[in-house]
Amino acid sequence: MPPIGALASASAALRKQAGMSHADAFDHSASQANRFRTLAGIALAGLVVLLVTAAYVVNQFDTVAYETQFQIARQNYHTRIIHIARAIAPLTTSAETAQHLADPNWIDQHLAQHLASEHEMERLFVLDAQGRPFYAAISGQRAPLADYRPFAQAVGDVLPALSAARVQNPSVMGSNILRYQNQLYLLTITQTGPSGSAVIITGLPFNDAMLRKFGLRHLADELTITNHPMPKKGYNLLPLADVRGNVIAAIRWKQQSPAVMVFGRLRTTLAAATIIVLLVGFCLLRQSAAIARHLIASEARARHLALHDALTGLPNRTLLLERLGNWQAIARDVPVGIALHCLDLDRFKEVNDTLGHPSGDELIRAVAGRLVSLCRETDTVARMGGDEFIILQPQADATAAMLLAEQVLDTLRQPFQLEAGTCSIACSIGIALVQDSSADAADMLRQADLALYQSKERGRNRATFFEPEMDAALRLRRRMEQDLREAIRLGQLHMVYQPQVDEKRRLVGMEALIRWDHPERGPIGPTLFVPLAEEAGMMAELGEFTLRTVFQETAAWRGAPVGINVSALQLRTPAFMATVTRLVAEYCIDPAQYQIEITETAMLGQDGATRDNIDVLAQEGFSIALDDFGTGFSSLSSLHRFAIDKIKIDRSFVRNLDAGDVDNRKLINAIIRLGRAMDLEVIAEGVETERQHSLLVMAGCTRFQGYLYGRPVPAAQMPERFQAGWEHPVTRKTH
Repeated sequence: MPPIGALASASAALRKQAGMSHADAFDHSASQANRFRTLAGIALAGLVVLLVTAAYVVNQFDTVAYETQFQIARQNYHTRIIHIARAIAPLTTSAETAQHLADPNWIDQHLAQHLASEHEMERLFVLDAQGRPFYAAISGQRAPLADYRPFAQAVGDVLPALSAARVQNPSVMGSNILRYQNQLYLLTITQTGPSGSAVIITGLPFNDAMLRKFGLRHLADELTITNHPMPKKGYNLLPLADVRGNVIAAIRWKQQSPAVMVFGRLRTTLAAATIIVLLVGFCLLRQSAAIARHLIASEARARHLALHDALTGLPNRTLLLERLGNWQAIARDVPVGIALHCLDLDRFKEVNDTLGHPSGDELIRAVAGRLVSLCRETDTVARMGGDEFIILQPQADATAAMLLAEQVLDTLRQPFQLEAGTCSIACSIGIALVQDSSADAADMLRQADLALYQSKERGRNRATFFEPEMDAALRLRRRMEQDLREAIRLGQLHMVYQPQVDEKRRLVGMEALIRWDHPERGPIGPTLFVPLAEEAGMMAELGEFTLRTVFQETAAWRGAPVGINVSALQLRTPAFMATVTRLVAEYCIDPAQYQIEITETAMLGQDGATRDNIDVLAQEGFSIALDDFGTGFSSLSSLHRFAIDKIKIDRSFVRNLDAGDVDNRKLINAIIRLGRAMDLEVIAEGVETERQHSLLVMAGCTRFQGYLYGRPVPAAQMPERFQAGWEHPVTRKTH
């Protein structure tokens, strides 16, 4: 601000230059002064606003600092108690401890001295089944039993609740605090021995040395334990109460005011600031607040995206596991039943295939909305990805869990109205009840997923509870997968051959069948281990083993037709023909000697690799036989398109011939007539009785296979004439 003299000189010069009157000059000066006073008033008002704002911010920062200090102190106090209990639990609750509690010398060496040296436990008492002390130690050294008397009341306050809780959880521990001889103690009480017949009490001094482990030193000054838990200006208190609620001590610290200290250092600079600096500061303050709000909002959005599914907005796996962990922590103190529902939508793929992926996304959102509407506020509906959802249902037993599952099943059966049209789906549910609050959360999800798998196996659209037998079955399955992989690698599988005969029971061919003699479980049929190989991704290795073994054992059987089963999964593999070509060259076999037997499922769909592999097999000279004809989805166009040479009547039709089923006989007659009309050779499988043979011959069948003509035998047991040469020529249809 310019000096007053300079203003007067300037006014005089202006009056002289402009010829202004004294009154006019006075009026001009007054006007300038008024403007100055106005600007000064504005600056002062701005300064006041700034100071008020700064005071408010200081107060808010100090409030947050106080709350942070208090929460950290309280959390670390409870955490310390939990850590103490967990640290000594392996000692006090072990079977060895329960076995030797009657031996004071053993207690000296394995409990008292160890707890004193490793865990800083000053006091140790052991009570008998009547609650009387029969052992006492101070700092690891045996002490008179009378030393327990001051601690008896604090222990007695805990024992009734501890005994009641032990019915639900045998490993539960109790805790209490008391003051004795001007020293605060943290007590842990553990019932051990048969049916809780003994009680172990440990006393840890709660002193300033323990406070150093609280992680609060950087936030508080003069941190100490006080015997007088009375409020004191400038200090914060965390009251410490025993189980009766009596406050017997407190953690006290001098409250730090970081904002006040920072503000005090800047006071001189703020006082010397000009109006422009104040205005700039005010603008910066507003801009900083806007940036802070933006950062907070951005952080909230980032956290939401990290913990929620982008498509539905539901919690994702991370947030689900976090909430499950929180409920498990609550369940450790208060018995709380927890149920996990694992849901998988049935027929969801059909919606994607028929209506498109946008409709599939719309359906997922609609399903999420229905699930949320069924659940309580305490429940969590999470999406794990794809068409799989998880419902976390706390405070629920088996009855409540099944009730919710049935509601979900009923709700999802109702049609969904999508933009592309109406669709109907269902779902399968697996339910796992969390019995152990300390169990791994991922293991709980795995149990629910196992139960879901059982629901699907039992026909879908149902809910199934997890049972321990499911886990055992899964482990057995995994063991079987390992054993099968090892059996393929070591060549422990072997081939047997079942004869095929004509109507005069002359040998006209054979079918190669794979067998597995497990070293522990004995013979395992291919209907069990072949699907296992397909699910475990071992079909390529198993298929190559089969082809290699058959070619190796039958290469010398010139002209002897041999049928080899090939799965639909093998035919879908582009590398299948490369394997066949390599093995044909390696063993110098004639493809015309072999027929590749495929199932009807291999002909479903428009899979290019399957169609190409079958075409190349036919071009190379292999004949193609359709196995289990009539049990799947055969069509005349498929028989023609895939160049089928033979069809095999499934054994289920042949078995019913003995029962006199007229419709079944008509069906067999129709299959035989179809084969003749299409110039296909027809083979009847599973012939076991003379009546079946006679009826098939009467129907016009000319090729037969079954136990009536011979059981499958290894290659070494085939007839000598069969190995020396084949008297019947190999014929196949020309396409």
